[in-house]
Amino acid sequence: MLFRSTKFEPSKIQWRVPWWPTPPEQEARTIAELYREMPAGHALFGRNVQPIGYRQDCDDVLFYLGESVPQFAVVHLTYLRETRPEWPETMLFDTLATWIEQCMIPDAEDWVA
Repeated sequence: MLFRSTKFEPSKIQWRVPWWPTPPEQEARTIAELYREMPAGHALFGRNVQPIGYRQDCDDVLFYLGESVPQFAVVHLTYLRETRPEWPETMLFDTLATWIEQCMIPDAEDWVA
């Protein structure tokens, strides 16, 4: 099964530590890992994804899912083949603004504290 990445420009985001843009050379490997881990029934199963960011202190990856909502997902990669659809753990966000407000800003504030 082939999965094509959708297109989103990570430079549109003013990244805050601990979040960083995904280097282009890591995109294909990150997509492959997500699909290796994901069982049927997972919230992202069969969806096109583009890894656009990662959290430097854990295995959380921000994926762009395309124009339809939810548009973004944070997935905690496990580096294991999962069998239960709730793993890898995934948080969905309808918009970039929602992810920034509910995830990146709180993570950055915790990081400095």
